[in-house]
Amino acid sequence: MSKIVIRAVEENDREDILRMLQRLQNYEHALHAGRRPGNEVDEYQYVRILESTKAFNGAFLVAVEKEELVGLTAGWMIIDDNQLSEMPHREHGHISVLFVDDEHKGKDIARLLLEAIQGHLMSVGASRLSISSLARNGPVLTASRTFGFEPYEIILEKKVG
Repeated sequence: MSKIVIRAVEENDREDILRMLQRLQNYEHALHAGRRPGNEVDEYQYVRILESTKAFNGAFLVAVEKEELVGLTAGWMIIDDNQLSEMPHREHGHISVLFVDDEHKGKDIARLLLEAIQGHLMSVGASRLSISSLARNGPVLTASRTFGFEPYEIILEKKVG
């Protein structure tokens, strides 16, 4: 197996990142009809991630193998608006996205990405991390649980009418 390098996103990564964001969104669209197709939101998501990482002490990272982008993650500091929680619990690092190309799964890339984003968020003051996922997104849930994440709050939904 070749070496995986985790590094900050560079401007020339844009097209590869848009492709990965589309694939992730299309995967989630197949899991839940409420998610829009990737080609409708990839540019929005890319800009949102870039702006949020700059504004809120975040990082946008990619996994590279043999000069090919094979995964990505991003996270930044947030303050939950939930007034029921104590402030030290509300202010924390949030991982916004985690993606590994299908062809590169099983190489521990998700763990490497999670370690890198955790390291960054801890360096800017995070003592707690959160990550959100569709309930049906088994690969992200498995990777997150393996990395030590536990369920905190669950949102249930029911279609009516």
